[in-house]
Amino acid sequence: MKIIREGDTVYHIYHMSNRGIVQEVYEVPVKHSSSNGSFTKMRRVKFLSDLDGKLYDMKIQDVVKDRT
Repeated sequence: MKIIREGDTVYHIYHMSNRGIVQEVYEVPVKHSSSNGSFTKMRRVKFLSDLDGKLYDMKIQDVVKDRT
């Protein structure tokens, strides 16, 4: 599980110039699945982009924490 908190700098893994500061980390309940087993909550992150100033809402697996 990724440790990303509010205030961390993250960037999108498919558009690495799109980086920004995390505003919110939250969980969304999952209602459908193609496999058997219990449902887990999907973690999402909202970050304010330095590139264009927009607020992006993405799955936490699609962002990477900046180590610098």
